[in-house]
Amino acid sequence: MRALASVWMRGASIVCLVSLNTRLIATGQVWESILVGGMISAVWWLNARSANRVEGWRALVAYSVGASCGTAVGLWIATLI
Repeated sequence: MRALASVWMRGASIVCLVSLNTRLIATGQVWESILVGGMISAVWWLNARSANRVEGWRALVAYSVGASCGTAVGLWIATLI
């Protein structure tokens, strides 16, 4: 269960930051988008180092649901900035 939670969190984190950054770029918030871009790279690098440790359909579902939640959270954060 802990491994699936980790997969969910990675999916949510990456897509949250990408959604947020897309909105920042679209609204011309240059410095903020540069900062978030660096954060995306850091999370992506950490994910690439450990993504292959969990396999199966449950990991696929956990990552996909995490990505969906991350999209919603990223767009919500963008409305607050």
